[in-house]
Amino acid sequence: MKFKAIGVSNYRNIKLARLNLDADRVFLLGRNGQGKTNLLEAIGYVTSLRAFRARENEILLGPESGQAEIVYEIEHEEFEDSEARVLIKRKGKEVSLDGEAVRRASDFVGRFPAVTLSSEDLNIVRGSPGGRRRFIDTFLCGIDREYYVALQRYQKCVQERNALLKRGSSMELMRPFEAELIGPALAVIRKRDSVISELGSMASRFYETLSGSAEAIGVDYKPNAYPDDEDAYRAMLDRNRKRDEIMHSTSKGPHRDDFELTLNGRSATDFASDGQQRSIALSLAFATIAYWRERFGVCPALLIDDVLGELDPVRRERFWNALDESIQLIATGTELPDAASGKEWLVYRVEDGVFVKE
Repeated sequence: MKFKAIGVSNYRNIKLARLNLDADRVFLLGRNGQGKTNLLEAIGYVTSLRAFRARENEILLGPESGQAEIVYEIEHEEFEDSEARVLIKRKGKEVSLDGEAVRRASDFVGRFPAVTLSSEDLNIVRGSPGGRRRFIDTFLCGIDREYYVALQRYQKCVQERNALLKRGSSMELMRPFEAELIGPALAVIRKRDSVISELGSMASRFYETLSGSAEAIGVDYKPNAYPDDEDAYRAMLDRNRKRDEIMHSTSKGPHRDDFELTLNGRSATDFASDGQQRSIALSLAFATIAYWRERFGVCPALLIDDVLGELDPVRRERFWNALDESIQLIATGTELPDAASGKEWLVYRVEDGVFVKE
């Protein structure tokens, strides 16, 4: 898959921009705070209809109006040339594909895959459980539409249950909401369990190239709770009800899951060096690309935000060696890539939300 062009209006600090992206390597060059990451975020939005730095639509809207628009021209292995349009509003969004309205977001999510790796993702090993959940959820929402639907339903149900807990509602009133919560919760848990270990195996293949060592990495799912069925989940909610009533929040469920990254069987959080942790993060990104290619026959674009500058020269060279030349790479940074990248770049200089081709 390749992005051929993008048009953006009123997205964060980008008033209006249209960029030709029809190249294997595209670089957005400029000082920090000029809009490089905003455009990269807009490009990646098409995959899961989620922004990798924001949860609320309001944050994405610029000052010009109450909505933002992104138009994509995309070349795809299965769908050939397509035009996708996303209109982001304060509440909700509208999506169309080749001029036809998309009625359900789940019918669109994952159609145009892009893998995003930011400088924040390089800290995934030592970062918060929430950051690791966002990483895996973004990936799973892209590859599995049923997961996307289940996660959306589960998150909404948890919000509703928490609101009832804050109001001191009775168990009888909460039961119907809990009944709606259990099915999607189990779907989320089971999908995470089935995919995370496989992703770890794929990441190990890339780690040797990126690190220059034969150390083995692992990705282990650490569910907050893993009930076998609906009855067990219901019993778990009952066991924790008193605590939840005191804390005014739901203490057990996949919204509190984590996954542990290991190096030679030991916690990478505790034992891996900064360089090793960066190599693990890069390995995970390459693993998600490999998963797409091997399972679905589609090669995602790779979007990397201010990552290359954070790698030492040796790891940067290993990154280029691991990167398949057929993958479209769109990157940002304050300095141009070094000669080790091995390809010519289509470069846009970015200043105050304006993009000028060099």
